[in-house]
Amino acid sequence: MINDAILDLIPHRPPFLMVDRIIDFEPDRRVVGMKNITINEPFFQGHFTSYPLMPNSLIIEALAQTASALFFKNPKYAGQLPLYSGIDHFNVKKSVVPGDQLRLEAELITRKEPNLVVEVRALVDSQVVCEGEMTFTFAAPPTRPQIHPTASVHMSAILGADVVIGPFSIVGENVVIGDRTVLEAHVMVERDTEIGEECRIHFGAVIGSKAQDIKYKGELTKVIIGDRNEIREYVTINRATGQHNATVIGSDNLLMTNVHVGHNCVLGNKIVIVNNSNLAGHVIVEDNVIIGGMTGVHQFVRIGKSAMVGSYTRLLQDMPPFMLCEGNPAIVRNINAVGLKRSGLSREAIREVRIIFKELFRSGKNFTQAMESISQMDIQSEQAKYLIAFCTAESHRGLAFKKPEETLEANDEE
Repeated sequence: MINDAILDLIPHRPPFLMVDRIIDFEPDRRVVGMKNITINEPFFQGHFTSYPLMPNSLIIEALAQTASALFFKNPKYAGQLPLYSGIDHFNVKKSVVPGDQLRLEAELITRKEPNLVVEVRALVDSQVVCEGEMTFTFAAPPTRPQIHPTASVHMSAILGADVVIGPFSIVGENVVIGDRTVLEAHVMVERDTEIGEECRIHFGAVIGSKAQDIKYKGELTKVIIGDRNEIREYVTINRATGQHNATVIGSDNLLMTNVHVGHNCVLGNKIVIVNNSNLAGHVIVEDNVIIGGMTGVHQFVRIGKSAMVGSYTRLLQDMPPFMLCEGNPAIVRNINAVGLKRSGLSREAIREVRIIFKELFRSGKNFTQAMESISQMDIQSEQAKYLIAFCTAESHRGLAFKKPEETLEANDEE
């Protein structure tokens, strides 16, 4: 096998291909290559210019490339790259200079997978230049991000495997994007943003823009986004305000078109926020919450897990977990019975949540009286205990405790 045959056996290409041809080849056993050393080799331009020598490290590289031919076309190692991981008993006995013809020999001597040991030897005019043993291991070929030619990616950005950056998208300074995340066209991910794996960010979204807060003075803050999030068109997510703080979004969330997430918000997992809803700064949204379209949420409001906020709602105070609310301002209407059943809560847990709801929002008692009555109950389920803890926790905005003008008895059935 001579000349072009080498390109089928060795993955390297000029100018880094250090083997000119293969002259002897026994698959998975032995290979011999040749390298003609000429003065026009690029490494001679700056290496001992008054007395040109081939660097020993490049002789080792030439031997490694030759040895890799033993494995590169072997079906047993298909889809893997042979990488040399160690050199033992290596001795250099002679210099290589322009005009030499370097003979490169490699023979497999030990197979102990995933490592294979190859005896290598380089010769000039039948005299040994260097010899030793190389250990090879196998690795999957590294994947490369797919960056559209019109996209702009800052040199400090770190992109995971199989990341796709679409047309005219911009990835800023110190951004980290996890494996298999896709940025579609015209997406902007600004500085100090971390995005997890398998997210999809749609046309025109702006992630990590600076906080819309007069207190923000340019301090280092972040946006941190988890895995498998779907962020639709024109969503905006602001960085936090306050040194080293972060706006945080968990995993498996769906943020629909034109949703805004303000600075220092903390969102959990499996949340759905419908079109044109806006979260002001410092809002906390717990897991499994659904927020209807055109909803506005006041700063520092908490929304408890598995709550549902109806469309066109103005939410000014904390919404307890497992509740259903809507209105301007928001009123707790009922428990989120359908959501609780879908999440697999037991009948007993749902019953206890309903009892607490009625005591808080249907009994006519004030908050202190209602909580006193609840404290006398024999509450067993974790969900009901969590509801009580949420309602009694310290809060910036207080609980959305206003009673509706009309009770919805039809919805209160067990």
